[in-house]
Amino acid sequence: MSNYRDMLVAISLFGLTFVAMAQEDAPSLASARQWLQRGLPAQALAELEPGLMRYAGMPDYDYLLGLAWQGSGDTGQALFAFERVVMADAGHVEARLKAASILLERGDERHAAELLQPLATLPLTSDQQQVLERLRRDVAQAEGGRGLSLSGYLALGVGGSDNVTSGPDSPQLLIPLLGNTPTALGTAARDQDQMATVEAGLTLRKELDASTWVTANGNLSQNFNRSRKDVKEGVVYLDLGLQKRMGKDHWGATLLAQNDLVNDAVYRSSLGARLNWVHPWSEDSRVSGYLQHLRFDFPDHAIDNAARMTVGLSHDGATSRGARHWQYGLYAGKEVSKDDIRPHFSFRLWGVHLGGSVPVNDQLVLSLGLAYEEQRHLATDALYLVVRRDSSRSLGLAADYKLGERWHLIPRYTITRNMSNTALYDYTRNTFSLQLRWDF
Repeated sequence: MSNYRDMLVAISLFGLTFVAMAQEDAPSLASARQWLQRGLPAQALAELEPGLMRYAGMPDYDYLLGLAWQGSGDTGQALFAFERVVMADAGHVEARLKAASILLERGDERHAAELLQPLATLPLTSDQQQVLERLRRDVAQAEGGRGLSLSGYLALGVGGSDNVTSGPDSPQLLIPLLGNTPTALGTAARDQDQMATVEAGLTLRKELDASTWVTANGNLSQNFNRSRKDVKEGVVYLDLGLQKRMGKDHWGATLLAQNDLVNDAVYRSSLGARLNWVHPWSEDSRVSGYLQHLRFDFPDHAIDNAARMTVGLSHDGATSRGARHWQYGLYAGKEVSKDDIRPHFSFRLWGVHLGGSVPVNDQLVLSLGLAYEEQRHLATDALYLVVRRDSSRSLGLAADYKLGERWHLIPRYTITRNMSNTALYDYTRNTFSLQLRWDF
């Protein structure tokens, strides 16, 4: 921070602290904190402002006052309050992040960078680290940076599934078109197995100017089943996008490519594009929308070739102190078979999803995800002689334990229940994994 700014804040801090020392102890701030947690900054401000001359200079009071002013739209007063917190407590991470965010909004990236610099040596939670990285990227972008940023991860895991084939519970089914004798499913029947996993991911970002940048993401994953080698699954994913900031909004266009592997051979290849939009909804949340088109090609069974169009909308954000993160959204679309004589392969779909994470302490973060999807096919199924209808429900639970600066231990459990009026596609699958991940 400049000497002039240091002098103003120091004089203010000294004077207000001197007055505070001559008064009674600060009252409980619990009430104001509750108003803020309920999203009512005006009520919190009404409780805090009368004590300004007595308690300014006390970090807990100033931080809550800054949140209340910020939530009420007075970012100038909020900035001054957060800066008083930093002057009194140089290690107050949240106050530094909040003040830097306001400075960036005001176009003062130099002072924002100075506020963020000491955080490189302070202990941060994983959520605080994410906010810090975002602010650093915003600073670099505001300064017209042209550098190439790179990040990624490597992960090894062990686990198992009670249904590696996603098959129905029964090993044989009665299929109307095939007569009244049950048909044996063979290797497609439900089966359990243990597995090991290997994953790697890489993200590149290149600024073209202060408001435009290119992004690229690549991911590789491979499962190694102990017994069922024939359903060993792998994924190769790549996207390349151009993003642009226009005012407060972000707009982007991305090319998408993915190969799904089964037993080391390409089972399905996907190629498509995605248009996306992001708009700040509030200080701590944003709303996003996208339009996506994908084409699916199956090398060994072309009758399954199809194209899918999807549109979606989501809202995500964090609590006022950035500790708890949440997201929810919905989407809808249509998949159309490329085989004109198999219209029953085409279907409409819609779905919703909900997720969030909460830190238990500086090392442990718990997360939960819920999803629901319905598919309604457009013609009578050729095997079951009914119009197929599926509804899928899934629940995922995970814990991220930070072993070190870059190392994470992640246990994860997922259950998927697909309910269908055609028994061949009615199944339940439980999967558990324990993953060790290294970020770079």
